Amino acid sequence: MNLPSCFPTPYPDEALYSIFCRYHVRSGNATDNDTLHQLFDQKRSLHTTVLSPFPMRFASQWPDSFDGFSRDSILMKHTAYPFYRVFHFCSNDTRSSYAADRFFMAMYNNCCTESKKLRYCPKCAQAQWQNLGASYWQILPQINGYEICPLHNEPIRETCISHRDIRYNFFPASNVLGKPEPGNDDAHIRRVKEDRKEFLQMALDISFLYRYSYYGFNLGAKIQKVLQYDLLPRRHNWVRSVLTDPVIYECSNLRDLEALEALVHDPYQLISQIRYVNVCLQLRMCRAMFGDIEDFCNFLI
Repeated sequence: MNLPSCFPTPYPDEALYSIFCRYHVRSGNATDNDTLHQLFDQKRSLHTTVLSPFPMRFASQWPDSFDGFSRDSILMKHTAYPFYRVFHFCSNDTRSSYAADRFFMAMYNNCCTESKKLRYCPKCAQAQWQNLGASYWQILPQINGYEICPLHNEPIRETCISHRDIRYNFFPASNVLGKPEPGNDDAHIRRVKEDRKEFLQMALDISFLYRYSYYGFNLGAKIQKVLQYDLLPRRHNWVRSVLTDPVIYECSNLRDLEALEALVHDPYQLISQIRYVNVCLQLRMCRAMFGDIEDFCNFLI
């Protein structure tokens, strides 16, 4: 299967789903189902492509290079993989295997927000309209914990489009933005504004790890190693600081928090279970233990 000639050139940090949406508009196809069959030879769910290329085997059917659109560029520039692999590394040799498909599905489940709705920065969208004549869905706002745009210091907004809605449907950003979720400026946005400093730091950490991801570098493994050789009193203080972090309760799955709290007095279980918690929570653990994420990463490289 070859990419159609009207396939759009991807924008910087554009989600794979957004690229498909723009292709659907260009294709002139009468229905979303027609476009799905044109792209994948079958009807398949699109919701994971907000953050992940799952399943990757479809990408292997496309040309190796089309205006810079290749398997590697899909993975590194149009999914959450650069951020996620810092915590859960996947070998390049197994990317197209069944195990890799499971990895990418786990990446979507681990990185997506609790609300599972398409999100955007209003000022980024405005800049896209001015510079490109259209807006598109970016990767970073879809990642759990990314609640403020560091570039504009603007809270991320939710649309009324859920991931369930986009399973077999294309919602181009240009057609959706300007129709925010009713009431999305209420409790959540006020919460973000009240703890702006903490949320902004979280967004900066996510952005740093996404843009300067290190090959083979695994923060989850580093956390485990440090905990193994750390003193128990410091471990208790670290866990308490994580559990009382104001951003944790806004961005992390409650089950993750409950599991972590239950492991406070069992350091060996805590070490073995670190890798399974939400990546947002893992990132807060790193900051609680080591301070500045960028300095910590540079120190370990």
